[in-house]
Amino acid sequence: MNQKIIVTGGTGFIGQHTVVDLLERGHEVIVPTSRKGDHQIEGATYILCDLTDPSAMKDLVEEVRADTLVHIAWRAAISGLWGAPENTTWLQASLALGRAFLDAGGKRIALCGSCGEYDWTSGMCIEDVTPLRPNTIYGASKVSVMHGLTAMCEVAGASLVTGRPFFIYGPREHESRLTAYVIKSLLNGKDAECSHGMQLRDYSHVADVGRGMSALAVSDLTGEYNIGSGEAVRVKDVILEIAKEVGRPDLVKIGARAAPAFEPALIVADMSKTRASELDWEPRFTLESGVADTITWFRQYG
Repeated sequence: MNQKIIVTGGTGFIGQHTVVDLLERGHEVIVPTSRKGDHQIEGATYILCDLTDPSAMKDLVEEVRADTLVHIAWRAAISGLWGAPENTTWLQASLALGRAFLDAGGKRIALCGSCGEYDWTSGMCIEDVTPLRPNTIYGASKVSVMHGLTAMCEVAGASLVTGRPFFIYGPREHESRLTAYVIKSLLNGKDAECSHGMQLRDYSHVADVGRGMSALAVSDLTGEYNIGSGEAVRVKDVILEIAKEVGRPDLVKIGARAAPAFEPALIVADMSKTRASELDWEPRFTLESGVADTITWFRQYG
């Protein structure tokens, strides 16, 4: 059955891919945006709205009267995200949005969480098993939003599903993030100074993450689901794959920067629950094809 769906963050890094996938599935998509004309996709309806303005946000959800809310919007994922005090602004805005949506008759919320909600000392992150014990303001804010919306949905008789992406790369990635930094440096003929790169991480192309959120939103699933590859890849190998694709391995300087002292050796998604759920989704990109796609975008637009 076709639904009317609000996608917050629908002009952003992840959300634009969620919008595309929902439209392809035949749903009506409404995207609140604070910037007119920013990354608009044909077929979606864009409404000017600052989600951190309680009055404007409430007016939006009451006017739209959507069936489902896909909440992806958050402070821009740039340098300093993990410890930024502004995360608490989005915590408050997210809870207010959830309440207003449910008060307006909304029946389902799909929340974009983060691997940063987990206790990273576990290494392997398993839904409903690994403790939610974040060590950053960002992770703590995301956990708080999930707990708050869970309680609200139970009272309202609505459903909630949370998708937890891991380490995301792809077109339109901010240049302060690792893969974008390395790609732009090499394309511009500059050295890419990196740490030792022995950290093991779970990387996903942003289009796969956006599609994962879309699939969760229109499913009947509730609870928490990882959105990742389930594979631990050395950061060094991602960097070297970029260098190989660009053709400038000489510019990569492994070990030129110190790795943060607190950085865990391993962070990877256990994908057993997501795969067993029969969710209408699976990653389309390998690391090689994803890196190539990202480099192609940066050559053209970056």
